[in-house]
Amino acid sequence: MASLTEMDAFCFGHRSRKAARAVTRAFNLRLRPLNLNIAQFILLGVVARGEDRSVAAVADEVDVEPSALLRNLKLLEERGLIAITGGRGRRGRRIAITQAGLNLITSGVPIWVKAQSDLARALGGSADTTRAALVDLEQAALALENAER
Repeated sequence: MASLTEMDAFCFGHRSRKAARAVTRAFNLRLRPLNLNIAQFILLGVVARGEDRSVAAVADEVDVEPSALLRNLKLLEERGLIAITGGRGRRGRRIAITQAGLNLITSGVPIWVKAQSDLARALGGSADTTRAALVDLEQAALALENAER
């Protein structure tokens, strides 16, 4: 067992949160010309891939806190990048991308690709291994979460 002073190096929760914040900052800097952050860019991409998706379906796919999801959806809607229609609640409300949203996400793909490539290059030969380890970490954490329920 690691001592309290070693927790920074050994804690999966701490290390994954630090890595996630660093990656988020790196992508946010790259996406600044689009006036989007990475959460909004991913959200816009998810909406763009489906036709008239429910808020619940999008929430499940992006796996974010409901308040953060609604805040980002509202910002995207106010900018005219998505349209939210339908009834109340997550299941009744529908999200569709607008032409402006499609244009923006399309123009952002090269920026995202460059950021991905630069990060992969910085990782050297371990980019694929790192991606696989992230998937493994997610699956292990989900299994642990489900076992605790």
